[in-house]
Amino acid sequence: MNKKKKTSKASKIFITLIIVACLIIPVTIFYYNSTEEDDETVDETEKIIDDRVSPLSAQGIFFEVHRIRKKGIIDAMMNSGLNIYDTSPTSGSQLQHILDGLRPGRGWDEKPIYNFIIEFDDFSWENPFDYETWDTDYINQAIKMDVEEELPKIEIKFNMFQKNKKLFKIQESLIDEFNIIYDFKTGTWSGDDYFNDPDGYGHYNSPDYEIWFTIYQTDSDGDKIPYWTEVNILGTDPKIDDSKLDPDEDGIPTYWEWKWGYDPFTWNNHSSLDPDLDGLQNIEEYKMMKWLANPYQPEIYLEVDQMEKTPFKLFDIEKEKGKILPIELPRIKRSRYDGWEHVFYEESQQMLMERFNEHGITVHVDDGILGGGGDTLPFSQGDGVHMFNSGVVAGFYENYFAEEREGIFRYICVLHGGGWCAPQDEKNWPDCMTVPSNQVFFEKQLNMAITERTKRIGRAIQVMHELGHCLGLFRQNIGGVDNTSKKFDGDPADYPWFDYVSVMNYDYFRQRYFDYSDGTHGENDHDDWGTIDLTFFQKPLDRVYGIEWSRNSRN
Repeated sequence: MNKKKKTSKASKIFITLIIVACLIIPVTIFYYNSTEEDDETVDETEKIIDDRVSPLSAQGIFFEVHRIRKKGIIDAMMNSGLNIYDTSPTSGSQLQHILDGLRPGRGWDEKPIYNFIIEFDDFSWENPFDYETWDTDYINQAIKMDVEEELPKIEIKFNMFQKNKKLFKIQESLIDEFNIIYDFKTGTWSGDDYFNDPDGYGHYNSPDYEIWFTIYQTDSDGDKIPYWTEVNILGTDPKIDDSKLDPDEDGIPTYWEWKWGYDPFTWNNHSSLDPDLDGLQNIEEYKMMKWLANPYQPEIYLEVDQMEKTPFKLFDIEKEKGKILPIELPRIKRSRYDGWEHVFYEESQQMLMERFNEHGITVHVDDGILGGGGDTLPFSQGDGVHMFNSGVVAGFYENYFAEEREGIFRYICVLHGGGWCAPQDEKNWPDCMTVPSNQVFFEKQLNMAITERTKRIGRAIQVMHELGHCLGLFRQNIGGVDNTSKKFDGDPADYPWFDYVSVMNYDYFRQRYFDYSDGTHGENDHDDWGTIDLTFFQKPLDRVYGIEWSRNSRN
């Protein structure tokens, strides 16, 4: 009996141990797995937080100056060179404008001289040569400086010095400066220039100068995205060039999307996105990145071709029937072969850029500098040969204006005749303009603008007028545009458009007025600047105003 009881008791203890083991083992396994998962979480956290700045290359910084443009050319060009002239009895009259057209001016042909110094913390770098020009164009000059390893930020100061010739020496003065702080982890900067600021990232716009620049750092894969950002933010490989990869397959690679605030792993319809409403969709802004396109700052790109120089012939001899005797008699008349050049002068370009800059719009002119304009067109002249429906300019548009530039650039032809903005192919886009360059036009339509100074003023006025049409300023929607109803010196009471003070009004055009109106000059004034549409050059005119422009009508 006792033996059985002992056996039964031992069995119960054994069974109890088995049950306890069954309960303990799963808990132990769960605890072990949980601990392992926690360890993995810790490991993942350690992988995410990698505070190294430049572990794959020696740390350095690049400050790349893309372009510098000196302001003040409009004032220089409008200087007649005679102060008493502005207070003369003829002030404000047509005679005054004729006299001004004959004045050579003073100082307009002197190029400004300037240079810059860049300070990186305590280190100073001075540019070894001066610039003597209104615009450096696209120089893309990169200045590199090595810095101490793992430096998180650096202060950069840009100093612009202007130099003035005084007798036999040059006086130098600090005229502009700006300060920024560059972050080596994020590859961004702040201070006097910052992302999405009013004048554009990498664009310092002061009363005296415009400066376009980029800052980046040494980078082992060459995509200009910092190691810290690739590892901790984007999750990309810091050893692979992401400037060529497009993980979301939206047509724009990682570098551009990262720089301008887009998620490179989220698909965007960049073919339709146009945040600055300048007619350049993001995919086009990306294509124009080399030429300083900014998706958040409006820009106008112009391609310019010019006709070869007009042959010179002082007189023509024509025969016509006499008034008394019905026989043909020779008659000497002035020839239209005046030897004029067809040039969009540098000074004229800079005047246009400066005027639009005052309204936050950047104008780029490709007269060969951007690799597409600057072609020489064959000379032609004659009645109607340069009209929009003659077919001649349509041939220039088709043969000299690359198809891939349509919708990005507007096309300007400087010809012997012309003077219009109109479509030149089946799309009916008003993206083609002509400006006439001959002595008769500059004498009559621009009040004797025949000196080198006033010819350049006249050219800027011509282009600004035709560009106004390309921006949507047409007589079909604005009454005073192309108005010639009354001479400028007439009685204002009899002249409804006297207070429409705009280059789009031909009476002000003739007085060489160089601006659009802002709507503040009277009840019939129009706010041109508030109306212009930078996307207008991509809109078929027949859909906008019902104007019929057909290719057949030009043939």
